[in-house]
Amino acid sequence: MAHIDWPSPTPTWHSSTYPSISPTRPELSAKGKNVLITGGGTGIGAETARSFAKAGAARIALLGRREQPLIETKESIESQFPGTQVFVAPTDITDKDQVDAAFARFLGRDGKLDVLVSGAAFGGPNDSFTRVDIDKFLNTVDINVRGSLHTAKAFVRHASAAAVAIEVNSNAAHVNFAPAYSAYSVAKLAVYRLWDTLALAEPGLRVYHVHPGVVDTDMNKEAGGIEALGYEDHGTWQKPSLIFFYWSMMIN
Repeated sequence: MAHIDWPSPTPTWHSSTYPSISPTRPELSAKGKNVLITGGGTGIGAETARSFAKAGAARIALLGRREQPLIETKESIESQFPGTQVFVAPTDITDKDQVDAAFARFLGRDGKLDVLVSGAAFGGPNDSFTRVDIDKFLNTVDINVRGSLHTAKAFVRHASAAAVAIEVNSNAAHVNFAPAYSAYSVAKLAVYRLWDTLALAEPGLRVYHVHPGVVDTDMNKEAGGIEALGYEDHGTWQKPSLIFFYWSMMIN
């Protein structure tokens, strides 16, 4: 598929993984870290978890709506990386009580969270602004913002002194690449600003945003898939995740 020239401050464009971002590099170690990933059962979230396990993370929590994918990812990671304990919690992140309970169960009374990957999202209707149903539009914004808000609040309560939060965003928040994603585009820009307000209020914590690329995930397929866009970043989740790399560069 043809390369698309998205706006980027990066001088060299990569659409697949490369040696310098490998989780096996000693200087990128996540040894002893507690990591929590929302949207962790499949796709980008699951492969991000695998990368942290490969880097030696002590404990990883996977949160998602569907229990079976969480269990399957847990079993796969623990069989491949026996030094990493994987905790799963079927969680609707728009439900504050469920989010709070999942964080508390994972970390216990005194445990602290070192890394949060906020990856859960809702695509909403695939309609342009002129065609989209208002209630569906607002529901998409509400689900994405509400889920991120509950996750961010829990992160602040449980974060270690040098904790890092990585918010998985989308180029849809910043680039008008297709009219069909009006609700999702507005929602993701709102989520972007939500996490920035956390960073402003809590300067001791580090908050970063990442757009991981055009990836053939279930949510992408619901929006028309890579065939509709004509482009795919092959390495983002099929090989070690770039999200792990962004975290590792933040601690070095």
